[in-house]
Amino acid sequence: MLRHNAWRGVLVGTTMAALTVFGAGAAGAAGAQTAAAGCHVDGYVCMTVNDIYEPTVYVADGDSYTFLRASEVTSISNDTSVTYCVDAEYGFSVAPGQSVEVSHTVTAIEASPSGRCLS
Repeated sequence: MLRHNAWRGVLVGTTMAALTVFGAGAAGAAGAQTAAAGCHVDGYVCMTVNDIYEPTVYVADGDSYTFLRASEVTSISNDTSVTYCVDAEYGFSVAPGQSVEVSHTVTAIEASPSGRCLS
């Protein structure tokens, strides 16, 4: 028969294994769902920024935004009717309804009613 301390060790080990299997998966799924669903607002471009003071930036349809310093943007969702030009380490555009889920160092984002970006 196992002693009290042995049973405690078995219970702790089993609990830790269950938390590892179930807890990590559930927490990861919840975090991914929050990140993906949390940055979509009709009529705005939403940027998730790696900045503790301003973790989310919303830009109204047709407006432009310039960061005070280059910032790491981890996702951009364009829920407007205008294409946006992103001034980053290399320039790119985000069409209406498009989302970009890759980190970029961004300095500004500008509305482009024509749908064309210079860079």
